[in-house]
Amino acid sequence: MHRVAYSCKTRARGVRALLPHLAHLGRAPHLSRTSAARGRRSDHEVSTDHGRKERAMPVPATAGPPPDGPEPTETLGALVRRLRRTADLTLEGLAAASGVSDRALSDIERGAARGPQHRTMLAVVDALGLVDADRARVLRAAREGRRRPPAEPGGLALPRGVPDFTGRDAELRTLETALRPPHPDGPVLAVVTGPPGYGKTSLAVRAAQRLHASFESVLYLALGEPDRHSPATIAARVVRALTGTEARRGEEPDQLRTALAARRALLVLDDVRAEAQVRALLPATGSSAVLATGRRSLAGLEGAVRVDLGRLPLDDAHALLRRIVPAEQGTAAGVERLVRLCDGVPLALRIAGNRVASRRCWTADAFADRLARAERPLDALVAGDLGVRATIAVSHDLLGPGARRLFRRLALVDAATFGADLAARLAQEPRDDVEEHLDELVSLGLVETAAHDRYALHDLLRLFACEQLAAADDLAWAAHARAAAAVAAAARGPRLVPHGARA
Repeated sequence: MHRVAYSCKTRARGVRALLPHLAHLGRAPHLSRTSAARGRRSDHEVSTDHGRKERAMPVPATAGPPPDGPEPTETLGALVRRLRRTADLTLEGLAAASGVSDRALSDIERGAARGPQHRTMLAVVDALGLVDADRARVLRAAREGRRRPPAEPGGLALPRGVPDFTGRDAELRTLETALRPPHPDGPVLAVVTGPPGYGKTSLAVRAAQRLHASFESVLYLALGEPDRHSPATIAARVVRALTGTEARRGEEPDQLRTALAARRALLVLDDVRAEAQVRALLPATGSSAVLATGRRSLAGLEGAVRVDLGRLPLDDAHALLRRIVPAEQGTAAGVERLVRLCDGVPLALRIAGNRVASRRCWTADAFADRLARAERPLDALVAGDLGVRATIAVSHDLLGPGARRLFRRLALVDAATFGADLAARLAQEPRDDVEEHLDELVSLGLVETAAHDRYALHDLLRLFACEQLAAADDLAWAAHARAAAAVAAAARGPRLVPHGARA
């Protein structure tokens, strides 16, 4: 302890500098805010009899509140800020005394860090010279901040279904029959697949809504890329929604299977990209069920009830447009033309209907004329954030280079169906390699299988393939041109028949 001669003006500071060394003799008396204000210096120094300045020690905060007292609900940040000011310390001063960075201290006081580590808070309370109740209060507030509040069960609710859902009666019956409990042979898995824009999500949501009363819980997750939604991540979200507890790291799938086995739950997994996203979540016992949709066929999932969507039948396509387009804007002939131009694809029909209905001066006939004469018809099949091209592009982007090249060259095939030999000539690759590419295209719904080991590319997908062909670089375009003659000579079978027309 330095020998300090105190003047009247510096007496308060001197007493405060001595207090930490007298803490073992008893609790230090509380200094009034007035005396602290009179003695405050930004660098926390006191004058000596030789004119030197020495750093004053922080005043230990007392167990009792200051005159205006803390609120009963005082947060950790507010508590630390009050006690620091009582000790007449700046953030920089407290940082120097505690060894905790001023940024970390600022985070604590602002509430950005509600549960700092115990050793951090020990350094802070020691630097503040806290004793008894105030010390315990600060450490308790930090400890409470480190505790995560228990999660509430719930969340992952079904999205709103489309109010004008039309058709798919047979598919709905298949799903309801398979998924409705009880399941005497254990949990059930159903998989809905189909080309882009064919209404996989709408069908799954509709089925889940109709089955809601048969389950204790119905949960919905939109997935997508496996890297962003691993089985462990999916399982942790579902465990929290079902039980209100956090899953233990590394045990998420096991905990989910246990939770599903103990209750009757329907889990809807939308836009599954990999079988592992589903397989790891399936319980072995119980009356739960999983309904998955996927752009891929998800052929690796064993024991699944499968529903593969096709285009809407003509009657259902007409009914869907009549429900969307006001009667005064859609004649029977105009609706018929739109059905054919949209190739019976539910998304295209919905977009066309929405575009007509959104403008009172438009008619179905006028919009059909616009689609028929458009150089790029897919440009017209956009309504707000819905777009046929964008939907197809998501699946197209999942293709490997060889399958992508074959897909755009298939735009040159002017026939209703084609075989693997024709595709091999078009791709200028061995047939074995081309069959692998065709399998990939079929799995993603960009090409459909037809009778007699043949394949089909439907109208809207052909339009997209034409766009990709036109966007290819010069060397690729030259390859297409060289292959065109072989394609024209080898093509056999009926001409392309519009959807719903008789060949």
